Amino acid sequence: MANQYLQKFSVVADIPTDKGNAAGLGVVDGAIVLRGSSTPGSFGNSLFNSASDTTTVRLNSRTFVTATSGDIIGFQSKPRLGVAGTQTVYGMQVSAQISNGIAITGSMIGGMVDVYLRGTSAGTITGDVRGFQIELVTDDAGTRDITGYVTALRIRKAFSAGTVTGSQSAIRIEFPEVQTNSETYTALFDLTGTVGTGTSAVWMDSGVTSATAAGVLGILVNGNKRYINLFSGTPA
Repeated sequence: MANQYLQKFSVVADIPTDKGNAAGLGVVDGAIVLRGSSTPGSFGNSLFNSASDTTTVRLNSRTFVTATSGDIIGFQSKPRLGVAGTQTVYGMQVSAQISNGIAITGSMIGGMVDVYLRGTSAGTITGDVRGFQIELVTDDAGTRDITGYVTALRIRKAFSAGTVTGSQSAIRIEFPEVQTNSETYTALFDLTGTVGTGTSAVWMDSGVTSATAAGVLGILVNGNKRYINLFSGTPA
């Protein structure tokens, strides 16, 4: 079979428009670009769909056997805004959806991330094992003003339903499952160091007093409703 190549173009606009059953496809700055439109001057979304309902689109689902240093990264998505405006920038969007009137006996899960340590043979990991990592980062000595919140994790609920049999919570932590050599938690949270004192206290590792009991946090422990007392006034 003769070799086949994708043509390189200087800019995306030079990629030819779709013609009949042929899609405009090319390479710009090392990236494969699908024009996705038969209209001159227009562009469509690049779509990558699985061939059937029982198959998936897989990215880098393979075993790496030659890299002995550096980072191994399954895929990257790093959109960077280069023009001022009213935009909102998303690094990615994932949405699990179900069509109107469809009933299922399974679950709806928006996204799943796991770390899988395969096999039973010894193999020391000298670093951490982290299921999910969130970082808020700027360049050193940044001076950008931010008029909104700076939040590592935001949970929003706009949810209408009929009868919900189970409990409804913002965060649910499953009890560790038991297996051979299984490990359990040593704490619910691990807060490193201390942050703030007095009116600026965020978390501390010393005894303090506060003037007035003011509110509670409701949590479920082993299916039972429990409360954590909150206090107002400056810790001292």
